[in-house]
Amino acid sequence: MATKSNVLLLIKSLGLGGAERLLVDSLPYLDRARFVYHVAYLVPWKAMLVPQIVAAGIPVSCLGDLPGARTVERLQTGNPLPPQVTAPRSLQAAFSLPLSYWRLHTLQRQHRFDLIHADMPLAGILARLAGRQHGIPVIYTEHNLIERYHPLTRRMHEATFGWQECVLTVSDEVQSSIRRAGGDRKTTVRTLLNGVPVDQVRGEAVGLADLRAELAIPAEHRIVGSVAVFRSQKRLADWLAVAAQVAQQEVNVTFLLVGDGPEMPVVQKRVRELGLSERIRLPGFRADGRRCIGLMDIYLMTSQFEGLPIALLEAMTLGKPIVSTAVGGIPEVITGGQEGWLAPVGAITQLAQQLKTLLDNAAQRQAMGERGAAKVEAAYHIKQRVHAIEEVYKEVLQKRHQPQNTQPLVGEPL
Repeated sequence: MATKSNVLLLIKSLGLGGAERLLVDSLPYLDRARFVYHVAYLVPWKAMLVPQIVAAGIPVSCLGDLPGARTVERLQTGNPLPPQVTAPRSLQAAFSLPLSYWRLHTLQRQHRFDLIHADMPLAGILARLAGRQHGIPVIYTEHNLIERYHPLTRRMHEATFGWQECVLTVSDEVQSSIRRAGGDRKTTVRTLLNGVPVDQVRGEAVGLADLRAELAIPAEHRIVGSVAVFRSQKRLADWLAVAAQVAQQEVNVTFLLVGDGPEMPVVQKRVRELGLSERIRLPGFRADGRRCIGLMDIYLMTSQFEGLPIALLEAMTLGKPIVSTAVGGIPEVITGGQEGWLAPVGAITQLAQQLKTLLDNAAQRQAMGERGAAKVEAAYHIKQRVHAIEEVYKEVLQKRHQPQNTQPLVGEPL
């Protein structure tokens, strides 16, 4: 029997962002006969997905925890995090990277990983440092544009970028960003688009009549919605401005904006200023986000930048037509007039007009939704992505065991 390879999946946090969701959605499709997996993360106060990973039988380690806080153990037993973990963010930031690196070094000595696969820049930096020290290969997934990073993060990112075997990007635009920064001259870069667990997404979008009643949305209303982390990247002021324009012309429409984050007070204030308190539902974070998407008739995004949003793919999976800004990998998935409509960032009137056109045309909504659902099922099922990644692992590990082979990996999209 062939020896299994020991793989560490390293990520910044295990909160509810797209990269984190992608990791958890991948779990049922991992090849446990070939690989032994371990997950580690850096930010202790973003750990909501830890129980799901542990329940799947995969060990989890928090590398950025404050000494003695024992975050993972508390989450596994259902106990809340102690106040000292979440409150002193400045203290955490002051020593988090050295502490995280030391814990990663210790974890490597304990488990002797054959390969580290990192997501997000800080995790990538630490993985490359550990890989260089311990002589193990590192694979990194890039979800964002290099230009969007904080200057210090970008400098550390670029300084260590050559210390890895391969970079996977979630869209061609992200790959182009790496090329502009010269990263493709340091390592192999491949595009591998995000995916979703199609059957699971559809299975969670149930009980919609009960959800409509819970949210007090009239039965005759069409629903325009989105699920998002409330941060400046999402340009939620634009989202509300689009809603305000449509609400003036369309009476039987309710707007559903699901999520939470630092922009929530600003969003709540703006809803009141626009006089939309009766037309917009802000239920906050909900664990049944896919169910909320299932309730929507149209999925609306106004982001300034994206990689390839998981929630957008989930909306397409559920047959929802898309109205969105043409950013990141979205134009690689949405063809205007086919699965939805696209507009430039900040084009509030154009987005509102596209939204109104769809609201007034049920047949077009259905046709666009069906085309989107078929596209995701054919090309963006997460099982295909997991298989492609594990083939990269196999290729990299075989290359490591054949030192005479000095040819680089072919940098073609998967």
